[in-house]
Amino acid sequence: MPPWLSPASSSWLPDSFLFLTEPRYWAVAGAAALAGLVRGFSGFGGAMVFMPIASLLYEPKLAAILLFIADDIAALAMLPAAVRRCIWREVLLLGIAAVIAVPFGVALLVVADADVMRWVICLVILLAVVLMALGWRYTGRLGLPATLGTGMLAGLSGGAAALPGPPVVLLWLGGQGNAATVRANLIVFFGFTATASGIAYWWSGLFTQTSLLMSLPLIPAYLLPLSLGSRLFARSSEQQFRRVALALCAFAALSGLPLWRLL
Repeated sequence: MPPWLSPASSSWLPDSFLFLTEPRYWAVAGAAALAGLVRGFSGFGGAMVFMPIASLLYEPKLAAILLFIADDIAALAMLPAAVRRCIWREVLLLGIAAVIAVPFGVALLVVADADVMRWVICLVILLAVVLMALGWRYTGRLGLPATLGTGMLAGLSGGAAALPGPPVVLLWLGGQGNAATVRANLIVFFGFTATASGIAYWWSGLFTQTSLLMSLPLIPAYLLPLSLGSRLFARSSEQQFRRVALALCAFAALSGLPLWRLL
């Protein structure tokens, strides 16, 4: 370990901030920066990048709280434009169904085995990426049962793994909407799930002094790349939007597999 990270040289830090001496924390900060860039560019994918890496280094429930605080504060700036651009008839029912399902997902997060959660997180992401990379597109009209089912699945995975995105991303990115509309829909949809997740996390006692302190340095690490990602999106094409988002999500899911700890 480098001398500046040794326990002896970090004695000046209060005990509550000793996490700053851990190399794994700075690896998580790097994941937060990459996640912010992806979120700003595509409107989704922040959790897909952050959670597989962070949940490999910390418990998934701590990783979920770190992401929630950093992402929600940073993403507030993206909401006004997205609210004006989104298609509310597509977002509203999905959002309501997701909100109903989020508390059940959080209950699963509290009691589930950490490694099982890591496998589920990564494999769900990989499945969504593979389907979209193969060119899957949803061309029909989504009926009420399928809409509610997709929303509830998103809420469940959002509460359990801070990943509400894959079900709705697969639906909207696999449809016929243009990149700007898909991005706006996703930003507004995540506003629904973030509100429900925050209430459920608080109710379950997941906001602790440790998680709040650990989240503070991650906010600027997430916010600055998010702003850069938004600027890059404005200059990108439809094809670039899809390729970059899928490639980064696939990388994050593969790198977060618990399998690597066994090698």
